[in-house]
Amino acid sequence: MSILWTLFAVYFKIGLFTIGGGYAMIPLIQQEIVNTYHWITMAQFTDFIAVAESTPGPFAVNTSTFVGMKVAGLPGALATILGVTLPSFIIILVIAKWMKNFADNKYVKAALYGMMPVVVALILSAVFTLFVSNVLDTSLSSFSLDAIDWKAVVCCGLAAFLYYRFKLNPIFLIVLCAGLGIVFYGLLPMWGLWV
Repeated sequence: MSILWTLFAVYFKIGLFTIGGGYAMIPLIQQEIVNTYHWITMAQFTDFIAVAESTPGPFAVNTSTFVGMKVAGLPGALATILGVTLPSFIIILVIAKWMKNFADNKYVKAALYGMMPVVVALILSAVFTLFVSNVLDTSLSSFSLDAIDWKAVVCCGLAAFLYYRFKLNPIFLIVLCAGLGIVFYGLLPMWGLWV
């Protein structure tokens, strides 16, 4: 099977079974792209997520573009974009055509209510995975305080506190943490401080 067909099929499956938006698809993408096909590493996956969140456009399209480009260049990017967007397009066409018939159907409502907890679980899974991959050094054989990236903990904790306590704009928090990253990971090591 060609790599382009595989990229399309994997992202079609991700697009088809993602309920609840971009964050809910993170565990699906990780399972397929990192764990099953090994197209990228977990560190690259985390970087792709950070860049996808920082660039304009839908999360799913941005991440699929990055993975497709890395694996098979521009044709790969086109295959992944088509794969991840085609299921939504088809589903929207079906809903637009027959939604009036199903909008008040108790089984449809029950199915939607049943899917809500799964969306929450998938988002929590993504949060946990990203937190662990950014804060802990998983290359160490056992957990110790040396395995914790305290600079990442400070950035994460400060951003969470400022957002929940003062409802600061997420754009401001992204810029603030980018600045902290430059200081913590660029300037301080360069000066020989807090390495």
